[in-house]
This record gives sequence, structure tokens and C-alpha cells, in this order.
Amino acid sequence: MKICIIGGSGHYRYTLKQLKNHTLIGIAPGTPDEDLSKLRASLQDADLSFKEVEDYRSLLDEAEVAVVNTQFNLNAVITMECLERGIHVFSEKPLATDLEQLARLRESAACSKALVAAMFGINYTPWFLTVKEAIKKIGTIRLINAQKSYRLGTRPAFFNSKKTFGGLIPWVAIHAISWIHDLTDAKAIRTSAMVNNEYNFGHGDLEMTALCQFELEGGILASVTADYFRPNGAPTKDDDRVRVVGTKGIVECIGNTVTLIDEETATQLPLLPAADVFELFLRRIGGEEVGVSPEESFYITELALKADQLATK
Repeated sequence: MKICIIGGSGHYRYTLKQLKNHTLIGIAPGTPDEDLSKLRASLQDADLSFKEVEDYRSLLDEAEVAVVNTQFNLNAVITMECLERGIHVFSEKPLATDLEQLARLRESAACSKALVAAMFGINYTPWFLTVKEAIKKIGTIRLINAQKSYRLGTRPAFFNSKKTFGGLIPWVAIHAISWIHDLTDAKAIRTSAMVNNEYNFGHGDLEMTALCQFELEGGILASVTADYFRPNGAPTKDDDRVRVVGTKGIVECIGNTVTLIDEETATQLPLLPAADVFELFLRRIGGEEVGVSPEESFYITELALKADQLATK
């Protein structure tokens, strides 16, 4: 397929492996001042040839798939342009940064034959796929605790504004919200949330901590925490954790190690092989019911935005 990349501010690396099997027609910034240096370097390291243009619209006449990962508040606008032209979109999350924008995008997707999917790539890592398989052994799920913790590092200037960044819940906590949905396939019937932007080291509006709580169908309770306080001395830039409590046992993952605990023992499980989230999206375009669906992408984005709205009232 003919693929273009618009922006370099998100998880374009999900596409690198599959781009070797398809045609990269070009890259472009989503906004004139966007820094594409990391994108260029990644493509060069992957030995991929590409052209670069200033206006992404010049790529849309030829593209069949657009990878959209620019300044977050522009992702929905660009995705709508692509969908209106029948171009499939692999989009950075959140799909939109507010509920009104998301509603317009959902309407655009409903009127298009093209598909859109969010970059929920962590759901296809070895540790998450192992957790998803292991929970079949713990009876009925009653409780889930999920964590996303990152180093703050150096962030682009648009992170400093709530308007352009969207918030810690739609950008970071949304990953853990997607895990909860993926593990339970249960909708939220009650949501509460809090965020705080204190001690953000001069990063404007940037929120540093977030807590979300959900009551799901079937009486399942779930919580999500997200933060930018992971110390520089930590061995990894991120710390993803999940704990799933069932009526017959517990599955937990810390540091990519998955443990199944039942009445008899605690067993460290071998990790399943990773899946390729972008490959699955391309297969979905071909008609297979695999990977992240448009429905899942919209629902999780909506849930994250509603939580953010509650937290910032």
C-alpha cells in the first residue's frame, strides 16, 4: 500500500517494520514548525527512502494510508481530511482532544469507506498479551489496577498548553484505559477522575499526576494512575504495571514480568510473542477482523476525554 506519515510527534515507530513491505510516498509536518528530525533519523536507521514535503496535503492525492501523529489537537482535523478522501488513518491517540472534536470525527468516519484506528500499540506487547491470556485462569474479574509512569524528559513546546497537548489523561492514562477495556470488554457505567499540574518544572499547563476510577459493567472496579515523575535514575523511561484480581486468582505485571497467583503458588509466566499493531491495521483494511477496531478507538478516546473533563472541572 502507499503510505504517508504526517507529523513526527507521536509513535510513528510502530510503522517502521511494515514500511519495508509497502511504499512510503513521503513525510510532512502537520504544522509548519513541527520538528521531524527524530522521524527522519528513524527512517534512515531503518534504511527506508523517503521524500519530504512542506504541505502534507500534497501527499494525499496518492496516499492510501496516512499515519497521523502531529501536534495532538491537529490529529482529528487531519484525520478528517484523510477520511473525506477515502484514505485510511493510523492515528496517534487521542483521536481528538475534546468531545466536540471527537463527535465531528466520528461523523466523518461514519460517512467514509476508510478506516481509522488509534495507536494502542502497548496492547500488543509480549507482557500485555501474556496478561490477557493468563486472566482466563483467574475466574471472574472483580478489580483492575493499572499504572503508567514516565520520565518527564524534554517535551515539545506544545505540551505546555492544555489546548494543544490535550492533557495527561488523554495522552498517557488512555493507554491504561485501553488495557482495562481490552481485558474486560466491559463498558464504564460510572467514572471519576482527578489531575494535578503542580511541580511540573515550568511546563505551563502540563499535568504531572492523574487518577481515574471506573465502575464497569458486571460490578468490576478499575483504577488508573499516570504520572511524569519517574526519576532519571530509573532503569527504564517508563513503568507500566497492571494487576487483575479475579475470583480464583490474581495476575500482575511489573517490569515486564507477568505473575499468576492462585491458591497453590505464584508462577512467573513465559511471555507470548509480540504482535505488530500496524500490521494488524493493514490486515483490517484488507477485511480481517484483527487489531484495534474503529469502534474501540472511538470508545476509549471518548472515555478518556470524559474522564479528563471530570478531572478539570
